[in-house]
Amino acid sequence: VKDRQQPDLSPSTTMLLRVLENSFLGAATTTDNNSEIDVVHYHSAPSEEEGRERALRWLAHEDAHDLSDGQYDRGLLERYALATIYFATGGDGWNRCARRKDGGGGGSKQSDSICESDAERYLSPHSHLKWSGINGKDGKITWLNLSDQGLVSAAFLPLEATLFGPTLELFWVSENEKLAGTLPDYLGEFRSLVSLSVHKTSVSGALPESMYGLSKLSSIRLYKSKFTGAISTNIGGLEALKWFWIHDNEFTGSIPENIGELSKLEGVTLHGNKFGPAKTNDGEKRSGLEHNLIPEALCSLRASNLKHLWTDCEEGAVVPPLSREDGKEAKFVVKEGVKACSCCTKCFPRKDEMRSGQL
Repeated sequence: VKDRQQPDLSPSTTMLLRVLENSFLGAATTTDNNSEIDVVHYHSAPSEEEGRERALRWLAHEDAHDLSDGQYDRGLLERYALATIYFATGGDGWNRCARRKDGGGGGSKQSDSICESDAERYLSPHSHLKWSGINGKDGKITWLNLSDQGLVSAAFLPLEATLFGPTLELFWVSENEKLAGTLPDYLGEFRSLVSLSVHKTSVSGALPESMYGLSKLSSIRLYKSKFTGAISTNIGGLEALKWFWIHDNEFTGSIPENIGELSKLEGVTLHGNKFGPAKTNDGEKRSGLEHNLIPEALCSLRASNLKHLWTDCEEGAVVPPLSREDGKEAKFVVKEGVKACSCCTKCFPRKDEMRSGQL
């Protein structure tokens, strides 16, 4: 094995291999001199450690899938990673496509969760590329969709998710209210990522700086979660971004002027956060919601691709919608002089307590 040529590994995958070595092989060395990765500074959550141990046990003693015919090396690590995610997020309690309860391995005696076919169930003997929410190309995972699955975790997803890094294009874990923790730095290693959805979860904290370097990422949906902190001035690195939906969180600070560099933007939702006044060209903050919360550079994109720009406005600024003959609501009307955004396409009045101390 030592003589086999090793592929280039990402920092997080190297970290994972060292964590596995340290946890299960009792290795004395904890630092990789080439990558300067120190396992001592990585602390696995209890659910992650348990998931890792149960996944390895499942692979060794329970997995009935035949990975012969040249598929073993290519598929084993991804299969292990999915099993670790399954066990680390309470997979046996998932509301959809959990493993069969009569499949052994300590499953409960409850009835099986819904699933269109047994092949789509997690930990089934079928190819993991057939499991629910998984799509692949050339034997590698490109889509990981665990939305509305019933994931339970206080530490997001385990480090094993980095094993999908080189080929992952879609990463969805939305509508899992009991999924918490913070977005990990390893997101920055998903260089092929096109779509990220973590909306309607309990995930919190600031967005990792590494995420702003994903040049292929076109869709970010984080709304109705618990994210905090400021939007980085490095947001201009998301050069392919079209949809940026982050409403109903607890983001703070000013919207950076650099967001105006995202010429492909089509939709941005910012309302329901705690953003402060935007800065003017001379660097001074505007005071009060009667002035724009949106940078002038973002407003300028309304002349090109940006068709949907939603933000907060001062309570009382919106005139009740007028009735229309077709029965649909008319567009909102904002009173002159109290606009929160001179260029937004829709605004949401927010109460005084929401903006208290922010302006």
